[in-house]
Amino acid sequence: MTIDAVNFRDKWPQTTANTQSLHKVSNLVWEVKPHSPLNIVSTPTPTPTPSPTPEPEKIVYGGVIISEIYPNPAEGGKEFVELYNTTEKNIDLANWKLDDIPNGGSTIQTLTGIIPAKGFLVLEDGGALKIGLNNDQDSVILYDPDGIIQSQVDYTMKESQKGSSYMYIDSKWLWSTTPSPNAVNIDPVSDPVIITPAPTPTSTPEPEKIVYGGVIISEIYPNPAEGGKEFVELYNTTEKNIDLANWKLDDIPNGGSTIQTLTGIIPAKGFLVLEDGGALKIGLNNDQDSVILYDPDGIIQSQVDYTMKESQKGSSYMYIDSKWLWSTTPSPNAVNIDPIIINPVKPNIVLPKYNIGSTIISELYPYPDSGDEFIEIHNTTESDIDLTGWKLADLAKSYNLSGIIPAKSYKLYNQAETKIALNNTSENVTLIDNYNQIQSTTSYTKTYKGLSYIPVLQTWSWTKTITPNATNIFTENTNSADIKTYTKIDNTENLSQIADGEFIEIEGQIIIPAGELVDTSFYIFKDNRIIKVYDRQKRFPSLKSGSIVRVKAEWHNTDTQQYIKTNSPDNVELISEQAIIIKPEKITSPDNSDWGKIISVSGVLDTNTKTKLVINNKNQNTAVKLYADKITKPKMKKNDIVTAIGFIEIYDGEIRVIPWNNSQIESTPIIKKASANNIKPPKISALDNNPSNLISTTTTEYRGLDEYKIPGASEISSKNSTWLQEFLAKYGIFSTAIIFNLIWWGYRMKLRIRN
Repeated sequence: MTIDAVNFRDKWPQTTANTQSLHKVSNLVWEVKPHSPLNIVSTPTPTPTPSPTPEPEKIVYGGVIISEIYPNPAEGGKEFVELYNTTEKNIDLANWKLDDIPNGGSTIQTLTGIIPAKGFLVLEDGGALKIGLNNDQDSVILYDPDGIIQSQVDYTMKESQKGSSYMYIDSKWLWSTTPSPNAVNIDPVSDPVIITPAPTPTSTPEPEKIVYGGVIISEIYPNPAEGGKEFVELYNTTEKNIDLANWKLDDIPNGGSTIQTLTGIIPAKGFLVLEDGGALKIGLNNDQDSVILYDPDGIIQSQVDYTMKESQKGSSYMYIDSKWLWSTTPSPNAVNIDPIIINPVKPNIVLPKYNIGSTIISELYPYPDSGDEFIEIHNTTESDIDLTGWKLADLAKSYNLSGIIPAKSYKLYNQAETKIALNNTSENVTLIDNYNQIQSTTSYTKTYKGLSYIPVLQTWSWTKTITPNATNIFTENTNSADIKTYTKIDNTENLSQIADGEFIEIEGQIIIPAGELVDTSFYIFKDNRIIKVYDRQKRFPSLKSGSIVRVKAEWHNTDTQQYIKTNSPDNVELISEQAIIIKPEKITSPDNSDWGKIISVSGVLDTNTKTKLVINNKNQNTAVKLYADKITKPKMKKNDIVTAIGFIEIYDGEIRVIPWNNSQIESTPIIKKASANNIKPPKISALDNNPSNLISTTTTEYRGLDEYKIPGASEISSKNSTWLQEFLAKYGIFSTAIIFNLIWWGYRMKLRIRN
């Protein structure tokens, strides 16, 4: 199917001013990106026909509202929703839809039938009403055929209001004890038994949003001379001190360095120098790199991209008079002085500064079925543009542009020319102008052989029609294998039925953020199970323990292990935050069906290494995996009583328990376990780095030594043990005999010396 994108935009329904949301209207998802250009896309101009058929006039819907809701009927009654036609003409409700809370439990209901002019339509439970109305609180939403909300009612109902209906009267909603289906609603004020809704409490006004800014990157020293240190210098351009708490510094996004969170105060009109080995945590490449400064809202406040030659070792890159220059004289914590320019620009050439979007990336062809890869750019203006000083860059390379791109024309760059190899997986391509402004950028996470990537309206799409050096044509890719279908997971037990490689959508709470156990994974908590979310390249958004997130990504379910594999920060969406509460289960013999569950296991220590414990309980061995660089275990030795709390992971067929903080492992020496009265329950606290999180656990039940079947334990009395019995229990009969023999011979030798 070929679509002229200009006409396609005109036919897309426009949202009215009072529209609140758009819900499940189309399978198309339009993603709006900042700086994402609107590329005019069209099919080649057809031969004009003598008498073109005019397009039918677009239907404008409206006039139907929700007028009454009866959610919790009296005994013998039925729930209903009443619609009212406010116009003077009949309205066909074909393809209108009714829903409750978006993404709630009910399925969206498609309506049918005619609602008469100034008339009512009552949808009753068990008949025409297919959505369920909650007794406490809910929403009812009416969509027209274009998916635009025409009416929405949100209600909160008390138990005492059972049998009352919620009705629209004189521009307000009131509860009435007298439902009036198919009739004009009567003001219930005169009714002596009317239930008056509780007054809405006065809401606290939201605090004024902080507007950040004023701090820029002013100097970079990436390849220092012998004995020097790399540094990044920040400058406060304002007349007041600025707190840098929660500001962040990064190099190339998704690159090798971890994003650095800043602290401290940068004084008015002052500098802050971050030096390698001290406050600077990101690494600066010697050939080319980027340095990006984000404010606490994640907005880029300053960005510098540089390319450095080997001959420029010992030079710093500094910002002077609205331009960046290389200087052989670094000036940390000082005003930058116009340096000796290593690569001087030719005199008498003044390059103009262009508006953002003047020239854009218009087509990418990363996975050709024949020919060469290419990147196409488009001059959107009415004037020629000099590309001197411009460059194209992907995640690995950049290419310097030159020459003139004429007005309203295209220019193609093949891989053979640029040496930029576009990835078939994750990729980001950027067009940067002669003033270091990002004119255009786009990214993708997956390619399709023989398809090119083009901007269509306010998003990017894959097209089957390749148009090098020409206007783009969007031709829909109808290969259903390329369309991702996400299976929503409401119950984690259903994950065992999901095949390896399928795409899932799941909501959960972050219980172990990335880096606390392993750098390439974070763990979410749902239905008392912990599920691993993994990305080898660590492309995660900034999240913390307790965050409620929605993950949409690929599910891996193999004989080796189970986890969710993401490949972009966009795969993870933050929903809210709340306290963490866990309740470990006592499972003596875990099996494969228990993966992910949080359990408590106790027993006799059999094996003790740096990365693994084996606990025996009634001849049942349970492996406990330790991430040695994250978990510090207490002192313990073989036959001590050990309790561990963690989640079950199945790795390469082995069932093992994974603790994630130090307080989840406790050990008690066997000699102190002779009496069951001496056994104390473990102290389970919140995560070490999140002391504010509440973790509630069930009390672990402890048992006497005889239940663990320790060799020789039956010979130790549980009460009134003598010192000799304790000595035997601790060192064994053979060792005790040797010790006493040595004591006896020492005593004989002492007597001989005395005589």
